[in-house]
Amino acid sequence: MLKSTPFLIGLRYILARKDNRFISFTSLISMAGLTLGVLAIIVTLSVFNGSQGIMRERTLITVPHGDISVQGSFTDWEMALATLEARPDVLGVAPYIGMEAMLSQRGYHQVTEIKAISPREESTVSGIAENMVQGSLDNLVPGTNAIILGRVLAGNLRLNLGDAVNLIVPAVNANNSLDLNMHRFTVAGVFDPQFTIGSELALIHIQDSRELLNIDDVAEAVKLRLRVDDIDNAGAIVSDSVAMLESRFPGTTFQGRDWSVTEASLFNALKMEKLMTWFMLMMIVAIGAFNIISTLVMVVSEKKADIAILRTMGASEKTIMGIFVIQGTLVGIIGTLIGAALGILIATNFSLLSGSLESLLASADLYVITVLPSVLQVSDVWVTCTAALLISFFATLYPALKASQVMPAEVLRYE
Repeated sequence: MLKSTPFLIGLRYILARKDNRFISFTSLISMAGLTLGVLAIIVTLSVFNGSQGIMRERTLITVPHGDISVQGSFTDWEMALATLEARPDVLGVAPYIGMEAMLSQRGYHQVTEIKAISPREESTVSGIAENMVQGSLDNLVPGTNAIILGRVLAGNLRLNLGDAVNLIVPAVNANNSLDLNMHRFTVAGVFDPQFTIGSELALIHIQDSRELLNIDDVAEAVKLRLRVDDIDNAGAIVSDSVAMLESRFPGTTFQGRDWSVTEASLFNALKMEKLMTWFMLMMIVAIGAFNIISTLVMVVSEKKADIAILRTMGASEKTIMGIFVIQGTLVGIIGTLIGAALGILIATNFSLLSGSLESLLASADLYVITVLPSVLQVSDVWVTCTAALLISFFATLYPALKASQVMPAEVLRYE
């Protein structure tokens, strides 16, 4: 008979009774705390995931999915490019030469990254062509010294389409002294990557880099950029591509990096921010757990006579502990499930709900809540619910232990 006793009594203590509604009310408060905590975590992490996805998408407008380089000159780079294009998981390959340079005009100076590209191939590996706000990527014609600037860079230098700018590249000469190669370029376009990364980038034609770097052939400095079909698997694709090239061109050592390596500091910071956000929001769940502790302590104090009677009827200490563990755990389960259900509902309909809220608050010019995306990840729901249930369970142990230590003779002496 006592096998089902802990569950039945624990459930009974949760429900309201005519002689004591306060205990049931505190149980509802505990459930509400857990519900609010789980709901807030799921919705916040979903919005965070959506924002991170948008950030990654905008970062990859200018950052390549993969980057392959070789030490020294590589005269067969065009053959390597064709080899990589034959891979079904590679959507595009483009050559480029990277360098640091200073742009100067009318008293404004800024050191920035210059990428010498081939416009035709570049459109297959980046989204710059789709994000041009002035001019076109096709304006980079070899021999014309045309340059395309990122929006922030153009703003900092006060440059517009058709303006001239000095491009200064440092170079070490044969005497190991530093020379400054300065050339005049004309702004042929401005692009907006819609994000900080890439907004201060400058593009020139790959053939125009020979005079800047004082080289006879671009093969002396060229690298290859890749666009893959699965950015989450970019690291493996780049590694396979490097192995393919080394088998195709024996004696040549290639180095490959994917976007998760080149932009590791940014995305690691975002992961840490997400983890800290989750941890801080778990404090709401912890508050619900403290409510469970206080509720069970009051129940134990209120039900000492019932506990004593159960002990005299043969209930063991484990049975008494089980009653209060089950009561607290049921509160945790119910609160967690309700919070998870509401959190999933809100997260999956966040754009619709935020749009309605925006229309109620004020003009869309003042509130831009609808721009916040929401991406629900099952792993976030599972981790949050599991943590909430574990916290609820551990919160029951102390009150349950105190209940099992109630002495029947001492309690019944005064009844």
